[in-house]
Amino acid sequence: MNSRSLIRKTRQLGIERTAVSFDALHKVLLIWDANQSKTDIEELKTFGHALRKSGKDITFLVFHHLKKFPADMKSNELHRLCCKGDFSMFQVPKSKELLELIRQPYDLLINGCLSENPFLRTLSVFSTARFRVGPYLQNEDTNFYELLIKPNGADPCENYLIETGRYLRKIQ
Repeated sequence: MNSRSLIRKTRQLGIERTAVSFDALHKVLLIWDANQSKTDIEELKTFGHALRKSGKDITFLVFHHLKKFPADMKSNELHRLCCKGDFSMFQVPKSKELLELIRQPYDLLINGCLSENPFLRTLSVFSTARFRVGPYLQNEDTNFYELLIKPNGADPCENYLIETGRYLRKIQ
């Protein structure tokens, strides 16, 4: 879907988005692209596990640029997988498993992909998460997330996650 269609869809869905204090967070969905660097993915996993240790229920969702998963690639309760085959030709989530996942009442969705990925942006729009955090890559992103953080520094992913944690703890 293009940005205009997603902006219109965001308004049509009418999902009530509210900031949730860090202590009140229970369910968190952390999404990223499988094509990100190994160090970025490790930092995202470490961040997710740190949230888990603080008592949050974490689900990782990884997008793979495949039409269909091979038989040996399976999701589990913690690590969920999606691919291009889970989306319609308009990049709208269509598979039953993906729709069930994004319709769960998450308190927080964090998009850990620091490059343009229309599939993950669409997931953010269609998610029923109460609060969404994403990277600031372009002006249209202001319509898809409640908190945007510009990745920068020598290690953009690490900086992005540090800033995300810092701002989440400031929400009262």
